[in-house]
Amino acid sequence: MINNILFATDLGPFTDYTLQHVTELAKNCNASIVVVHAVEPLSSFAQAVVETYLEDPQDNPFGESGSSGMLTNIKHKILEALADQYMESDKDIARIAAIRVLQGKPAEIILRESREQQADLIVMGSHGAQALDGNVIGSVTSKVLQLSKVPVYMVPMMDPQKLHGRTGNLGGATLR
Repeated sequence: MINNILFATDLGPFTDYTLQHVTELAKNCNASIVVVHAVEPLSSFAQAVVETYLEDPQDNPFGESGSSGMLTNIKHKILEALADQYMESDKDIARIAAIRVLQGKPAEIILRESREQQADLIVMGSHGAQALDGNVIGSVTSKVLQLSKVPVYMVPMMDPQKLHGRTGNLGGATLR
């Protein structure tokens, strides 16, 4: 029985397509949804570049205090976008039990959250936003498929040709 679905998203151009599957599964199973978005930490080089251009090191948006504020902001944007653009009704929104925005490597975050949230099913796309390079599946999806202890429902990436002319927005990411 599926009671708790973990929806892993990179907030890329295929989010709405994958979310259609998540929403229908949740309706059919009367399940709740936990949305998980992983934010990869900056490399030490990137962090050094940011700090070089800051007048006051206390203003670093990626430092200890800025990082938590950034993650909270992303979480609010996700909820707003889901409510405004991607979910059809208040009943769909009510199915969202939690939105987890966490810093770390995406596959590790997804696998850890599936355990902690006691997910019965993980739903994710076959590719991330940047994976229009012809690979069969993306590296994060591949790792989750190999290591998950619960079933993974992988939504195939839409043909990029079909996206031509579509526009939309999720948390600042524009579909084109």
